[in-house]
Amino acid sequence: MFSISLPTKSSLLSKHRFLILGGGLSGESAARLLSKYGKTVILADQSEKVSSDSPYAKIVSDKNIEDALDLTECIIKSPGIPPTHPILLEAEKRNLIILSEIALGRIFYQGPLVGITGTDGKSTTTALTHHLIRRHFPNSQVGGNLGLPFTSFCEDNLDMVVLELSSYQLEDSPNLHLSVSAITNLAPDHLERHKTMERYLLAKWKSNDLENPNHTFIIGKKVWEKIPDKKQNYPGKILFFGEEKGSDILIDFDSKKITTKNHSYDTNDFSLPGKHNLYNLALSIAISEAVGVPEEKTGSHLGDFEGLPHRFKKLNLKEKLNPSFQNIEFINDSKSTNLHSMLSGISGFRKEDSLFLILGGEPKEESLIPFFERWKELQNPVWIYGKAGKVWKEDFLRNKGDLSCEIVSTVKDALVNIKTKMEPNKKQTILFSPACASFDLYKNFSERGEDFERLISEIFGS
Repeated sequence: MFSISLPTKSSLLSKHRFLILGGGLSGESAARLLSKYGKTVILADQSEKVSSDSPYAKIVSDKNIEDALDLTECIIKSPGIPPTHPILLEAEKRNLIILSEIALGRIFYQGPLVGITGTDGKSTTTALTHHLIRRHFPNSQVGGNLGLPFTSFCEDNLDMVVLELSSYQLEDSPNLHLSVSAITNLAPDHLERHKTMERYLLAKWKSNDLENPNHTFIIGKKVWEKIPDKKQNYPGKILFFGEEKGSDILIDFDSKKITTKNHSYDTNDFSLPGKHNLYNLALSIAISEAVGVPEEKTGSHLGDFEGLPHRFKKLNLKEKLNPSFQNIEFINDSKSTNLHSMLSGISGFRKEDSLFLILGGEPKEESLIPFFERWKELQNPVWIYGKAGKVWKEDFLRNKGDLSCEIVSTVKDALVNIKTKMEPNKKQTILFSPACASFDLYKNFSERGEDFERLISEIFGS
């Protein structure tokens, strides 16, 4: 359905009337870019309400196909719009150009471009990669699925751009001609859109530039083995990262060293906890080397990355806590919206660690078996709140054995209950890693994470 290859800038600008399908930040950013060139930009959206300074010449309902496609020559599609939308199906019949906002940005930006995708860890890896490369390329920018829409800065004179790319954005894009691409990991996610793991994987695979022998692709060996036949005769350079012997970027958890073909990096100063974050760091180091950042610049800045909010972040709240609870470590991992992400987060804990785990929210269709296996290894107490408590209750009670599991209504209920179980002045960890979407009780994972932090001060500060 979507444009097989990127139009040239001159070819695109020969068009006069553009349709933005699905508003939001990326759609408005794309509209502002096109409006600068005198193009007529129409918005088709479920809601016909926009800001007073919107760049749209006209706003129509996305249910009105004829109004939306009237004289339209090119469609810029929001990643949240499914490919089966009636406007897109009709546009295909009319042979209209259909592009993602990311693809539109790539048409205008002609410099080096790094793309990072995967199921979990891509936001942290993207931010960390930018943190490392900007020491050598100070005039660089980060964005995409993380932060700023690409079209909001694609005309800037930049040394390099690092983009987080979702499976939706990649599915909607032709070859983006990335200089370096990377996949953090893969687990079932967004299958309500992609339907099968193979289609989900193929969307991630589109981060490659199969036309460029100088392209560098960084991936774990286990994920690479899942790639279908399209990997045969791969034209570019492949680097494997992980803890497996023979990896090009090798992680040694015992020594906390990451070793590449060029250098060995001591990561003891790296502040983000968990094995999964060493994977994120290894990938960022690999990208940093691939784009030409000297090892000494990369190594000297591993310790000053503070991480992103709500992503397995240790909270510094001691000034707000009652002295009896000063030894508790609170970790906010509200961004954990699936079981794979949560399991990655608890991978670094041991049975002897005093871990209190809070799960909950709106669960996805995933097997709980991997969690039950890990739970029996750790033998830690678990609290489940929200819709997940109702959906998962029978499975958890059937599999818990002698383990402690409490079903509660809210995050506050969980924390109040946990407080009664705490041993004053003992080192303990409360991990908020919901493993579910937030939409049953919160607008998004950020609001959920902020509420968790507020509740900690309220409950453990007295």
